[in-house]
Amino acid sequence: MEDNLNVHVVQTVNLLAVVDYTAGRARSGWLKIGLAARISQDLHLMSEPDQWLSYSEQEEHRRAFWSIYLLDKLISCGRYRPLVLLDEDCEVQLPCDEHTFRHGEWRKTNTIGQLLNWNSKLAESPSPFALVVLMASIFGRCTRYVHQSRKMDEVPPWDPKSEFSAINSSLLLLESYSKSSNWQLSDVLHGSFQADGTVDRQEIGHIIFAHTIFHLCHCLLNHPFLVRRWLRPFGAKAPASFSSRALQDGCDHAKQLMDLLQQATDHGCLVESSFYAYCIAVAGGIHSLATHFNQSKGRESNNLHYLQQSLDSLERLAKLWGHAGNIAISLREFHSISHAFAILLDPSCLMDELDFGSEEIMWSMIDYAIMGADPSKKQLSPKSTANIPSPTSWVLGAGILGQPGYDSPNGNILGGITPSMRLEEVEQFLNCTPGTNNMI
Repeated sequence: MEDNLNVHVVQTVNLLAVVDYTAGRARSGWLKIGLAARISQDLHLMSEPDQWLSYSEQEEHRRAFWSIYLLDKLISCGRYRPLVLLDEDCEVQLPCDEHTFRHGEWRKTNTIGQLLNWNSKLAESPSPFALVVLMASIFGRCTRYVHQSRKMDEVPPWDPKSEFSAINSSLLLLESYSKSSNWQLSDVLHGSFQADGTVDRQEIGHIIFAHTIFHLCHCLLNHPFLVRRWLRPFGAKAPASFSSRALQDGCDHAKQLMDLLQQATDHGCLVESSFYAYCIAVAGGIHSLATHFNQSKGRESNNLHYLQQSLDSLERLAKLWGHAGNIAISLREFHSISHAFAILLDPSCLMDELDFGSEEIMWSMIDYAIMGADPSKKQLSPKSTANIPSPTSWVLGAGILGQPGYDSPNGNILGGITPSMRLEEVEQFLNCTPGTNNMI
């Protein structure tokens, strides 16, 4: 077996990891991506490929590695899911632009370390694929901060030296490389026409994906449940202005995330990557909490509209990916009891404690593996919330809480989808041969 290890073995294991994870088998998928990462390290894919290889083969090796890197970052967003690949070990240059790759040419690009360094002088802007890698790196740091801390940060999040502040600073890199503080998809599409009058949908897809992860990071950093956890150790010392601003930022980015995906859909872009299901659900959970909080205060808001949009998007993704259907069910079930947690958005109640069962519910709405698991094998509602009455003022007729059409007794909602349809995204994710696949 050792003599037969090559880049194609890495790609195959990577593919199998995606198949498992998107079918709701999170543990199996996570273990496989760890195996793929170790094989890639054994093959030294994290370093520049041999120069005797053709330019296309060199880029294939680079993209095979960065695909593993992306999966490692994206599917490790949960408790007890440490990352395998560290940025400091990645010496291979980032993916080049699609035009260079498709024409079998070579172009010098930066490393991830250079891209993350504010002092680096870049000869040209990173490719859209490189921007995805950049945001995946920052997302990995964000999820480590959210999930892997064994003890709360001794430095308060409002301190400039805190990890919270450092991650927020890194997120500004995307704005810097995008050359715009008011990024609009329509402007990007208008400026992306090729010589033949068409748009490179693959590069546009990468740009949309990178900006979606940008908003997702802000949703996690400013999630009502997590803000409370980070501020409670500091008690009355926690500035009210910080908590109010953080909670508002979380709600704002949840809206911006959904607005971006809606704009992409309206412009004919395919928003079908399996990871979008997680992004949508995190935003949807915030919209659910905000809906109840604003109604308890007698305020008008559009959060319920965004929540319905989140559920509609998940139902659409559920036609492609098994775990998206599971995630939609999780979000519906959460909304049926989330009025009990609306207080999380009240800055004056940060010191109120949540019982263990309630905390587990909130964790379940930010842990990718739990979200995508088979609903029949998990229990969202602990005894502490079993008797909470469900309010009716926010139900949307046909219903936000209605049973989704993709549900089935055995939980297999991919029965009518062919294997080739399931693996389409994997081919795009690996992205090792030029093609016209529009999926992200």
